[in-house]
Amino acid sequence: MPKGRNNLFVEPDCEHNNQEKKGCVRPKPGGVSRGCPFAGSLAALMPIADAAHLVHGTAGCLESGWGYPGNRIDFGSLSGYGFSTQLNNRDMTMGGERKLLQSIGYIAVNYRPPAIFVYATCVTVLLMEDIDSICQEAEQIWGLPVIPVHSPGLTGSSSNMGRKLAGEALMDRVIGKGAHKREELTDFDINLIGEYSGTEEGRSIVGLLAKAGIRVLAQITGESRYEEVSRSHLAKVNMLVCSRSMITLVRKMKDKYAIPYFEGSFYGEREIRFAMRQIGFHFHNPDLDKRLHRFIRKEEERLRPELALVRKELKGKTAVLYTDGVDSWIYLTMLQELGLKIAAIGTNRNAQEDLSRIRERLTNGTQIINDCDDHQIVKIFRDRKADLMIVSGRNEFVPLKERIPFLNVARDQHASYAGYEGVRNFAQDLLGTLEQPVWVISGKSAPWEG
Repeated sequence: MPKGRNNLFVEPDCEHNNQEKKGCVRPKPGGVSRGCPFAGSLAALMPIADAAHLVHGTAGCLESGWGYPGNRIDFGSLSGYGFSTQLNNRDMTMGGERKLLQSIGYIAVNYRPPAIFVYATCVTVLLMEDIDSICQEAEQIWGLPVIPVHSPGLTGSSSNMGRKLAGEALMDRVIGKGAHKREELTDFDINLIGEYSGTEEGRSIVGLLAKAGIRVLAQITGESRYEEVSRSHLAKVNMLVCSRSMITLVRKMKDKYAIPYFEGSFYGEREIRFAMRQIGFHFHNPDLDKRLHRFIRKEEERLRPELALVRKELKGKTAVLYTDGVDSWIYLTMLQELGLKIAAIGTNRNAQEDLSRIRERLTNGTQIINDCDDHQIVKIFRDRKADLMIVSGRNEFVPLKERIPFLNVARDQHASYAGYEGVRNFAQDLLGTLEQPVWVISGKSAPWEG
């Protein structure tokens, strides 16, 4: 790992670093089994879909991280393609630097992308490959940016650290390199930076802001082009969306380009209202403030009668959340606004900031269980007589096996839940889940069981 990367464990703008002897959680044995830094970097940079992404390692590294649903957008011939040097046993012995240079040349000649991202893996670290020198040589030969991303699994920690390392690569080699004609900029250009995957959610947020007169100049970890990211330093404001993994990037953009930033979410009416008012505050424009207030009032007034019947059906229902990361808190506001009670939240991979946001949004009576296991969450569901379980990712198999009504909020499982349209989608999906007759049928004994 390049010199200075260990400083990422101590981020000045993280709330836990205001405490003595605190910092990002250091890795423990077995801690990377749930997602390594390489996977985090690939997930963060892969939505830059017109660039090429070359994994310098074995084929298994690419296969385990590639193909996140919705992350590859049709921006041309590279969409849907992942590249790997596919190091074999011979390469492990003789070294793979020559193979890396040949792979970069193949991509540059045959696909002509605006840039190539080269990802280090555990194998290349063990082989002591000098990826920086190879990338520099390739740039001189083929005349296009070749950007090394140093986030192998041996870095330790988790996929969140991989996202931070991806931000370091962007800050060092991409952001600030692009130019833009001044007449093409607007007075209200903003960057969306954070953890939201899939094109639908990004498009929902961009569409919502566009209606209010705000233009999204670049999305980082969202649908984007290389050119857009390279000129993201021209934006007036950065919005950190639902994530702390990219806080180092926005803090460095503030220090270098004087771009202020704020944190916000677009999941739920109250969250949208807060985010829009923060945007108005940072632009210091009275006309924009009035426009945003009118927009918020109009959308909320239209939404209220549309959800009246759904709220009536959902009121008083009880939910248990068994989620990881930002999914543990971004849906809390919507659940409460729709009238559901939250009995408990089981978490496994949550930063201290995530837990703080959970507590900010909850009332008394909700149980928070850190390092929760399957048996605990099922027991709490039964004891609290809950009606529904909200899950994400692999956690969906728990309620499925127990024949419990559940809604999987993983990004690839549903339409977007962001923005006002997302509130409608979320409400309909909750009601549809509870009304499914399969839960009644599955709870009965089979005919041959008497």
